[in-house]
Amino acid sequence: MKLHELQTFVTLVETKHFTKTAEILFISQPTVSVHLKRLEEYVGQPLVLRHAFTTSLEISDAGWIVYQHAKEMLFQVEQMTQELDELKGFVRGTLRIAATHTIYEIVLEEMIHRFLKSYPEVSIDARIMNHDQVEQALLHHEIDIGLIEGAPLASRITCIPFAKDRLYVIGLKKLSMEKATWILREEGSAARQALTEWMRKNNIVPHKTITVHSNHLIQQLILNGTGISALSERLLEPFRTSEIYDIHTETIEERTFQFVIPKDHPSRLALKWMDVVL
Repeated sequence: MKLHELQTFVTLVETKHFTKTAEILFISQPTVSVHLKRLEEYVGQPLVLRHAFTTSLEISDAGWIVYQHAKEMLFQVEQMTQELDELKGFVRGTLRIAATHTIYEIVLEEMIHRFLKSYPEVSIDARIMNHDQVEQALLHHEIDIGLIEGAPLASRITCIPFAKDRLYVIGLKKLSMEKATWILREEGSAARQALTEWMRKNNIVPHKTITVHSNHLIQQLILNGTGISALSERLLEPFRTSEIYDIHTETIEERTFQFVIPKDHPSRLALKWMDVVL
């Protein structure tokens, strides 16, 4: 069993596709098959279940066990490499970040700029996810650090607060809350949960709802009068200078922006990130 074979299998599990795996790893598709075959011979069990009449790929029970341990092994090798580089005076590698939409769209750019001024040889892989997705990606070693609103549920995650934020309900003054279209974020979003809870407490039953995946899109939909929604105080500036919008004085939620890292074995680059940007 070799590390590059484990990397191939991990990528195959995550893509569920031989061709995509080959493209990502810059190897041939037959090489992907060879790596899989060698791993299966080593384990003595099939790791994937191939279906004769479809192109779908199903991971076996043994495959999921190998996948979880392979992720941990590859993470530890990555940390070892970074630690050895630091002995020679280098800080490099790829820092994998995932942030919820508000943080990604408003806060993350300045943090990346500050970090790269201190560590210019580090590459950044920044992804946008909702709260639940960040938590799962962190637990599965798909990212090194998450930036979320609120707190995760998993006990294996450490939270480090870095900023406060408040959500406000806003819309055109002429729109009735009972008859207006309410603009919601996607399922799993902390902002959606906060808004739906606020509506429940205020006995507001939406006449119509639409779901979007971007705070900036919500901002534009409010600006053009499509509906009512909740926005971070950091996105309210276009509305403060106009008298046609109603920013409700009640804060529907005061939330904490937090870094989240694994409680056990956080990545070295994640710790350096927090040292720089906090």
